[in-house]
Amino acid sequence: MPNRIRTNKLNPVETMFHKFVADFGGEILPEAPNVRTADYYFRESNVIAELKTLTEDVTEKMNQKLSPIVLTWIRKNGLLPGSIKGRQFIMDMKNMPTEIFDEWMRLMKTPIDHLVAQANRQIRDTKERFNLMPAMGLIIIANEANQYHNDPDSYRLLILSVLGKRATDGSRRFPNVDGAVYFSPLGGVQSRAEKMYYWANLIDKTGTPFAKFQRDLRQGWYEYIEKESGIKIRQHPQPETTP
Repeated sequence: MPNRIRTNKLNPVETMFHKFVADFGGEILPEAPNVRTADYYFRESNVIAELKTLTEDVTEKMNQKLSPIVLTWIRKNGLLPGSIKGRQFIMDMKNMPTEIFDEWMRLMKTPIDHLVAQANRQIRDTKERFNLMPAMGLIIIANEANQYHNDPDSYRLLILSVLGKRATDGSRRFPNVDGAVYFSPLGGVQSRAEKMYYWANLIDKTGTPFAKFQRDLRQGWYEYIEKESGIKIRQHPQPETTP
């Protein structure tokens, strides 16, 4: 498989990550006209990975969708525990009424479901195209601009919930996505609490080769950024989530 940068137009985050993958020893997979292809193959670890980039801040859109639901609840039940700042409702999740919480979670999971479904198809088709059926699949989500998801731990739990979905026969709905990475590139969205760039791994099982690969990939990214920018990367405290 040729190790070359794809010919389609890339945004700056994708361009940087493609270069990192090549530096890390991964392969940038060639495109095909009629087949969906994932972005990368890490031959030594037998991992196929697809990069998705969050390029839009959806805060206003989410507030617009959630506001009518909140106002309907208020008309029926009275004021919510929380406050209103401008057009944004500030609520404590643990005290949020079930009707609002369920709809809020649905709104947040829908775009993640779409990203994971796309990655699942691309990884599946890549396995078939290159005869890599035993390979593990990884979705890598870079948050370039979406301030609505500036809490990496919360977003990682949303991904975990989506990956845990089951089909009607009980099988995994997204069987080709075995793990996930959620990170912010330099110049991207920093974490809400720490005001830091982050890399959040979602691993399959602690101690497995796949878990080690995700940790090695994270460390490789930190070293690459330090080499290219001279900026020392410090990992903020963060538990890793295991499905």
